[in-house]
Amino acid sequence: MSPSSGKRSPLIVPALVFLLVIGVVEGVIFAYKGKLYSDQRFQAVTFAADLRANAERELNNVLYLTRGLSSYFSVRHDSLEREEILNILRVAYQTSPVIRNFGVAVDYQLSYVYPTEGNQAAIGLDYRELETQWPDVKRAVEQRQPVLSEGVKLIQGGEAFIYRDPIYVDDAYWGLLSTVIDAEPLLDAMFGVMDRDSRHRFAVRVSRPGNSVSLWGDEALFEDEDVVRLGSERGWEFAVQTRSQDAHWLPIFVLRIFGWVLALVTGLGTYSALLHRRQRLTQGARGQESAFE
Repeated sequence: MSPSSGKRSPLIVPALVFLLVIGVVEGVIFAYKGKLYSDQRFQAVTFAADLRANAERELNNVLYLTRGLSSYFSVRHDSLEREEILNILRVAYQTSPVIRNFGVAVDYQLSYVYPTEGNQAAIGLDYRELETQWPDVKRAVEQRQPVLSEGVKLIQGGEAFIYRDPIYVDDAYWGLLSTVIDAEPLLDAMFGVMDRDSRHRFAVRVSRPGNSVSLWGDEALFEDEDVVRLGSERGWEFAVQTRSQDAHWLPIFVLRIFGWVLALVTGLGTYSALLHRRQRLTQGARGQESAFE
């Protein structure tokens, strides 16, 4: 045996064994955390997709109804009478609990409203004279496409979505059908049930150039880096975050405690074995020295 090996500290090898076991355990924990994070991200993406699908389904139930009415008015425009228009609007109104009212404008003048009761003052209004509504009306007519306005503050209180669908006859503008949708019951139908899912936090907003309207949840969630974001063709954004589950971190705690105990036992065992070996070698060396004497 060389002199240097005899002087080597008996703590070096046990310390290395201790650190090796700790490294292996922490590596396992790191891999588990990575899988846990991936699973949570996947759950958040799936939840966000479900949110978007549910929102589209509930909204389209109303929008498709409006498009159907617009098509009817476009075909029947030359033979429509007041009673027929109001009857059609009444039947459509009764099919959806989230519709607040319908308005039909001939050219740009609001000519028919249903329900009429409580809305008589609106009849005869010219959209071109309404500063808050005219930009969306103008955009719908110019683009020949329906325009959905979210988060509109109503004079009578509350918020609404307004869906404006321009009506064309023989490629010429005839008028406009506006559907006022009560925001609270519509949003509750979209997100109320899903908001009771304790595993996720989410927020929904409408983002357009120079304008952002919060529809549901805390908009500050969008500023969190650790969220899943999902957009839609309407300009809606969904932010979802999976809440931490205490049950997920229990295995990590148990594994870490087990790892440290295992490392300590292994290190002490290694130290004890090396110490015992050194003692035997020392005793053997002394025996040889005695024999030479």
